[in-house]
Amino acid sequence: MTHRRTCFIVMPIGDQDVSGERVSAADLKRRYDDLIKEALLRADPTLEITRADDVAIPGTITSDILTRIMHSDVVVADVTFPNPNVFYELGLRHSCRIGTIIIRDKDGPKVPFDIAHLRHIEYENSPTGLKELAQKLKHVLDHFARSPATPDSQFQELAKLTQYPFPDYGSRSEAVEPEAEAIMAMMQSPEILNLLIQSGSGKPINQSELISAMAQNPAIMGHFAKAMVKSGQLSFGVQSQSQPEIPPSRSERRAAAKPKRPRK
Repeated sequence: MTHRRTCFIVMPIGDQDVSGERVSAADLKRRYDDLIKEALLRADPTLEITRADDVAIPGTITSDILTRIMHSDVVVADVTFPNPNVFYELGLRHSCRIGTIIIRDKDGPKVPFDIAHLRHIEYENSPTGLKELAQKLKHVLDHFARSPATPDSQFQELAKLTQYPFPDYGSRSEAVEPEAEAIMAMMQSPEILNLLIQSGSGKPINQSELISAMAQNPAIMGHFAKAMVKSGQLSFGVQSQSQPEIPPSRSERRAAAKPKRPRK
């Protein structure tokens, strides 16, 4: 089955105050539906397109949004209206992978100096502008498909030039997996979560209570216990019985007590 490219849209989704004028969330939604999304679908009808308000409320940056910033094949950032979340999410995307397109309304407010030099596509919010934007987006999307490893930002170009060693979390997946699964387990088990909160306040964990709580949640018990054992907070090991100590003989005691002569 052919892979369908995923596309995440970074843009303001709530009411904006720009140069003393109000831009409503409804206006931004129409701009997204009737212009940006439509132009993208004309450029590539197979794209799976998502905007932040599909996964979060306005003004929040959730784990779902961060995941889409990191893993989407393409991110389109509309910087027409100055917005801290937009600039932050754009910076995150530039720092983690290639495949970012910056767009802005040519009749919009002046772009901040810090990003004014970045390559971007200017569009006009009109039927003619829609056609032109679709053509420009298609050109860039085709370029991404032909050259998936080509840097598309100054940050990525510098990283490639200096051979910057990005962290490779993939090679450590086995090490972090138990802890990640334990976090999910805590969110699903109020009893376990309460015990860990008590531990965080300085109260030692009662292992019998912890085992009882995990036994009530068999679906998550294995993952959580694995992480707890690894961290040393829980031990199911059985100590081996030591052999009875044999007292030293009389000759051994004399030899140990006898002072040794210094070597000449």
